[in-house]
Amino acid sequence: MAPIAIPQQVINWDTLNEIVSMDEDSPDFSKNLVIQYFDQAATTFQQIQQELDGRCELEQLASLGHFLRGSSAALGLQRIAWACERIQNLGRRREGSNQGQDLPDSHYAGLIKENLFFARTEFSAAKAELSAFYKSEL
Repeated sequence: MAPIAIPQQVINWDTLNEIVSMDEDSPDFSKNLVIQYFDQAATTFQQIQQELDGRCELEQLASLGHFLRGSSAALGLQRIAWACERIQNLGRRREGSNQGQDLPDSHYAGLIKENLFFARTEFSAAKAELSAFYKSEL
């Protein structure tokens, strides 16, 4: 399976604006949702790192990537979602090798580490962009 191209923008504003439109009924709804997401993402990044440093079970890494991919995509944080999809696919051995090639788990773990670093970098970028949008430090 070939990975999809990395999105150009940190945030898909069409997606996020759908959530922001709910603020009309409940002020700060979207901001609170974003804050909860940032807490959840930080915890999940830590869990991925702990798994990489510990047992390094690819299926568990895939599950964590899948979990964070969904919530990232739901908020329009498309570059984080992209990296998490890579983590998910690498954990399931669906990316990172030529077809039919049997590679050790350590190969996939190394690629997952690269994508975790990218996701954390994009997390910082998204946090800065959304802090500016909400005019407060998130």
